[in-house]
Amino acid sequence: MSPSVPRLLCLDITKRWTRDPTIWSPQKLLAGDASFFPASLSLSVKRSLTSRFFMYEENAGMKLKDENGPTQVVQLSPSELADILNEQPVDDAAGNNRMVHQHHYCTFPVENTAPGLLSQIKDYEKLHDDHRLLDPRGPSLWMGSSGSGTQAHYDVADNVICQLFGTKRIRCYSPKAASALHVFPDAHPRARKSQVNFDNPDHTLFSNFSSLPPPEIDVELGPGSALFIPAFWFHHVENGIVEKNGSPLQLGDPGPSISLNLFALSKSMMVAQNIFRDASRPFKSATEPHFEFAVTALHALSWKLFKGLNVEYEPSKFIQKHLLDTRYAPLRNETLKHSGNYTRGRERLRMRSKLTVEEEEIISNCIARILPHFASLCEEDDDDGILPLVVCHLFELWAVELVGASSVAEVWEAVLLLDV
Repeated sequence: MSPSVPRLLCLDITKRWTRDPTIWSPQKLLAGDASFFPASLSLSVKRSLTSRFFMYEENAGMKLKDENGPTQVVQLSPSELADILNEQPVDDAAGNNRMVHQHHYCTFPVENTAPGLLSQIKDYEKLHDDHRLLDPRGPSLWMGSSGSGTQAHYDVADNVICQLFGTKRIRCYSPKAASALHVFPDAHPRARKSQVNFDNPDHTLFSNFSSLPPPEIDVELGPGSALFIPAFWFHHVENGIVEKNGSPLQLGDPGPSISLNLFALSKSMMVAQNIFRDASRPFKSATEPHFEFAVTALHALSWKLFKGLNVEYEPSKFIQKHLLDTRYAPLRNETLKHSGNYTRGRERLRMRSKLTVEEEEIISNCIARILPHFASLCEEDDDDGILPLVVCHLFELWAVELVGASSVAEVWEAVLLLDV
């Protein structure tokens, strides 16, 4: 089977690791006599009272403000985390001993936090075919309370997930599903994740979600099972919850989940990195480019890129659908209140910028540098879904560099006005 699609793996090493799955239970792993976690260790654990799905936060100076704020992070000892994962009574902030039903999730590289565990996962390098491409951070552990999970998202590296304890349901969707999943913009701290609440989707706000196709694969992992997820493939993860015979979500094997994953560099990721490196900041001399210049420059860059790619996408329709409607429109009431709205761009184009001969040459040279990389990407992209993701990332990168994260949607809407 082609390595470019998700697939279950039958691995002797994972079966060996979980021959006795009880050794991976939270109590034995975190708080038992044979625990590899020092009792004094402080673990950063995500906690949520409002959602059972967790997302990573990528905070940086060139990111939008996250209107909903980051997930609460608490510091817990290994034994406290073990009690919480098993829903044992713990002391709350007021000192009362009570049951905890909040959702908790944590992950950490094994080598940095519990290096002794490496002896329990010997030969983990064999999870991927090419050892030279393995993530230098090594494998990571993932622990979650029953019902917790990670929101549908894609990674830019190839991934192998191995279940060690409990159950984990994973639904995988093709990169083509990005529009239906309404992915957060790359300029947002939760880039690469779906904005849609799978438990209670708002079909008015997320108009494309109803067109989401069935997952390419929908599996429940148990101890010893493993799943390969290629780079750029979306995966939605739920711990201790399964769907039986098409009925609504219900507890299948309630309880905590513990799994291990290992990333490896993907060819698509390396090609995409070359694109972003060679395309970044084409106008290096323009330290503070004005809005009108950015609109004209982005129009020239994007239209010339599509012409060079020789694809069926019409630039204006692609930008409207894949960038503005699916990524930014649902955030309009939150994100765009900081920069007005799309239609303000029309007023700012009364004095349209005209590119100089030198600037036209800069644009031509930029596109010429990256077209060979795009040709390589298309060779790797069997599903024809990675290209739109990379193009959207590139368009956002250019816009952020020219006008800042808060004006990405505004500047691209203004780009479309040039052809009206």
